Amino acid sequence: MSAVSGTAEKRRSPRYKCRGSAHLREIRTGFAIWATLTDISLHGCYVEAASTFSVGAQLSIILEVTGFRVETKAEVRIAYPGLGMGVAFSNMPEPERQHLRDLLATLSRPSAILIQRIGANTSAALQSDSPFPPDPALAMREITNFFEQRQMLSRDEFHRILRKLQKSGT
Repeated sequence: MSAVSGTAEKRRSPRYKCRGSAHLREIRTGFAIWATLTDISLHGCYVEAASTFSVGAQLSIILEVTGFRVETKAEVRIAYPGLGMGVAFSNMPEPERQHLRDLLATLSRPSAILIQRIGANTSAALQSDSPFPPDPALAMREITNFFEQRQMLSRDEFHRILRKLQKSGT
Protein backbone atom coordinates (compact mmCIF):
# COMPACT_ATOMS: atom_id res chain seq x y z
CA MET A 1 0.00 0.00 0.00
CA SER A 2 1.28 3.38 -0.78
CA ALA A 3 1.45 6.61 1.10
CA VAL A 4 -1.48 8.92 0.64
CA SER A 5 -0.28 12.13 -0.96
CA GLY A 6 -1.72 15.52 -1.70
CA THR A 7 -0.58 18.85 -3.02
CA ALA A 8 -0.78 20.60 0.34
CA GLU A 9 0.47 17.83 2.64
CA LYS A 10 0.96 19.20 6.17
CA ARG A 11 1.33 15.96 8.10
CA ARG A 12 4.48 15.23 10.10
CA SER A 13 4.76 11.68 8.79
CA PRO A 14 3.58 9.69 5.76
CA ARG A 15 0.07 8.29 5.92
CA TYR A 16 -0.65 4.82 4.47
CA LYS A 17 -3.91 3.47 3.11
CA CYS A 18 -5.19 0.41 4.92
CA ARG A 19 -8.41 -1.38 5.83
CA GLY A 20 -9.04 -2.27 9.43
CA SER A 21 -11.33 -1.73 12.39
CA ALA A 22 -11.29 0.92 15.07
CA HIS A 23 -13.04 0.97 18.42
CA LEU A 24 -13.27 4.53 19.72
CA ARG A 25 -14.49 5.43 23.20
CA GLU A 26 -14.86 9.01 24.39
CA ILE A 27 -13.07 9.20 27.73
CA ARG A 28 -15.37 11.84 29.28
CA THR A 29 -18.73 10.18 28.50
CA GLY A 30 -17.80 6.53 27.89
CA PHE A 31 -19.78 6.60 24.62
CA ALA A 32 -18.21 4.17 22.16
CA ILE A 33 -18.46 3.45 18.44
CA TRP A 34 -16.95 1.10 15.89
CA ALA A 35 -15.44 2.58 12.75
CA THR A 36 -13.46 1.54 9.69
CA LEU A 37 -9.79 2.49 9.68
CA THR A 38 -8.85 3.75 6.19
CA ASP A 39 -5.40 5.28 6.60
CA ILE A 40 -2.78 5.62 9.30
CA SER A 41 0.52 7.32 10.13
CA LEU A 42 2.90 7.50 13.06
CA HIS A 43 0.92 10.44 14.46
CA GLY A 44 -2.72 9.73 13.61
CA CYS A 45 -5.32 8.08 11.44
CA TYR A 46 -8.60 8.56 9.63
CA VAL A 47 -11.67 6.48 10.42
CA GLU A 48 -14.93 6.25 8.50
CA ALA A 49 -17.93 6.33 10.83
CA ALA A 50 -21.60 7.26 10.59
CA SER A 51 -21.39 8.79 14.08
CA THR A 52 -18.56 11.14 14.92
CA PHE A 53 -17.22 12.79 18.05
CA SER A 54 -16.74 16.55 18.24
CA VAL A 55 -13.40 18.16 17.46
CA GLY A 56 -11.22 18.11 20.58
CA ALA A 57 -12.87 15.01 22.07
CA GLN A 58 -10.40 12.82 23.98
CA LEU A 59 -10.62 9.17 22.99
CA SER A 60 -9.39 5.77 23.95
CA ILE A 61 -8.82 3.93 20.67
CA ILE A 62 -8.10 0.35 19.63
CA LEU A 63 -6.98 -0.20 16.04
CA GLU A 64 -6.79 -3.60 14.36
CA VAL A 65 -5.38 -4.05 10.88
CA THR A 66 -3.48 -6.84 9.10
CA GLY A 67 -2.95 -8.78 12.33
CA PHE A 68 -1.69 -5.78 14.31
CA ARG A 69 -3.43 -4.26 17.31
CA VAL A 70 -2.61 -0.80 18.63
CA GLU A 71 -4.22 0.72 21.75
CA THR A 72 -3.69 4.36 22.66
CA LYS A 73 -5.26 7.70 23.50
CA ALA A 74 -6.22 10.10 20.74
CA GLU A 75 -7.83 13.46 20.08
CA VAL A 76 -10.34 14.22 17.34
CA ARG A 77 -8.76 16.85 15.07
CA ILE A 78 -11.41 17.00 12.33
CA ALA A 79 -14.90 15.55 12.04
CA TYR A 80 -17.17 15.12 9.04
CA PRO A 81 -20.59 14.14 10.45
CA GLY A 82 -21.91 11.03 8.74
CA LEU A 83 -18.52 10.36 7.10
CA GLY A 84 -15.65 10.07 9.56
CA MET A 85 -12.92 11.67 11.63
CA GLY A 86 -9.24 12.44 11.63
CA VAL A 87 -7.62 11.71 14.98
CA ALA A 88 -4.17 12.44 16.38
CA PHE A 89 -2.55 9.92 18.70
CA SER A 90 -1.50 11.15 22.15
CA ASN A 91 0.35 9.70 25.15
CA MET A 92 1.12 6.45 23.33
CA PRO A 93 3.07 3.99 25.51
CA GLU A 94 6.33 2.81 23.93
CA PRO A 95 5.22 -0.84 23.46
CA GLU A 96 2.18 0.42 21.51
CA ARG A 97 4.37 2.86 19.55
CA GLN A 98 6.51 -0.13 18.52
CA HIS A 99 3.40 -2.05 17.40
CA LEU A 100 2.46 1.00 15.33
CA ARG A 101 5.96 1.20 13.80
CA ASP A 102 5.79 -2.50 12.92
CA LEU A 103 2.38 -2.00 11.31
CA LEU A 104 3.62 0.99 9.30
CA ALA A 105 6.68 -0.95 8.17
CA THR A 106 4.37 -3.65 6.83
CA LEU A 107 2.09 -1.14 5.10
CA SER A 108 4.98 0.77 3.57
CA ARG A 109 6.39 -2.27 1.77
CA PRO A 110 5.29 -2.72 -1.82
CA SER A 111 2.52 -5.29 -1.88
CA ALA A 112 1.64 -5.54 -5.54
CA ILE A 113 2.35 -8.47 -7.78
CA LEU A 114 4.15 -7.01 -10.76
CA ILE A 115 2.23 -7.85 -13.91
CA GLN A 116 2.90 -7.06 -17.54
CA ARG A 117 0.10 -6.48 -20.00
CA ILE A 118 -1.09 -9.72 -21.49
CA GLY A 119 -0.17 -9.79 -25.13
CA ALA A 120 1.67 -11.84 -27.70
CA ASN A 121 5.08 -11.14 -26.13
CA THR A 122 3.93 -12.12 -22.63
CA SER A 123 2.19 -15.29 -23.81
CA ALA A 124 5.26 -16.36 -25.76
CA ALA A 125 7.52 -15.58 -22.79
CA LEU A 126 5.38 -17.68 -20.48
CA GLN A 127 5.44 -20.63 -22.83
CA SER A 128 9.16 -20.57 -23.58
CA ASP A 129 10.67 -18.90 -20.53
CA SER A 130 8.95 -20.67 -17.64
CA PRO A 131 7.65 -24.20 -18.07
CA PHE A 132 4.90 -24.89 -15.58
CA PRO A 133 5.59 -27.61 -13.02
CA PRO A 134 3.61 -30.84 -13.25
CA ASP A 135 2.17 -30.29 -9.74
CA PRO A 136 0.26 -26.97 -9.53
CA ALA A 137 -0.54 -27.54 -5.82
CA LEU A 138 3.19 -27.70 -5.05
CA ALA A 139 3.73 -24.52 -7.05
CA MET A 140 1.03 -22.78 -5.01
CA ARG A 141 2.67 -23.95 -1.76
CA GLU A 142 6.02 -22.53 -2.92
CA ILE A 143 4.42 -19.20 -3.82
CA THR A 144 2.62 -19.14 -0.46
CA ASN A 145 5.96 -19.76 1.28
CA PHE A 146 7.46 -16.90 -0.72
CA PHE A 147 4.73 -14.50 0.46
CA GLU A 148 5.25 -15.49 4.10
CA GLN A 149 8.63 -13.75 3.87
CA ARG A 150 7.98 -10.99 1.31
CA GLN A 151 5.26 -8.64 0.09
CA MET A 152 6.04 -8.45 -3.62
CA LEU A 153 6.50 -11.12 -6.29
CA SER A 154 8.16 -9.98 -9.48
CA ARG A 155 7.83 -11.81 -12.77
CA ASP A 156 11.47 -12.94 -12.51
CA GLU A 157 10.94 -14.35 -9.01
CA PHE A 158 7.80 -16.17 -10.19
CA HIS A 159 9.75 -17.73 -13.08
CA ARG A 160 12.63 -18.64 -10.73
CA ILE A 161 10.21 -20.53 -8.47
CA LEU A 162 8.69 -22.38 -11.44
CA ARG A 163 12.11 -23.25 -12.92
CA LYS A 164 13.27 -24.59 -9.52
CA LEU A 165 10.21 -26.85 -9.34
CA GLN A 166 10.66 -27.97 -12.94
CA LYS A 167 14.34 -28.88 -12.30
CA SER A 168 13.40 -30.87 -9.21
CA GLY A 169 10.99 -32.87 -11.36
CA THR A 170 7.87 -32.04 -9.35
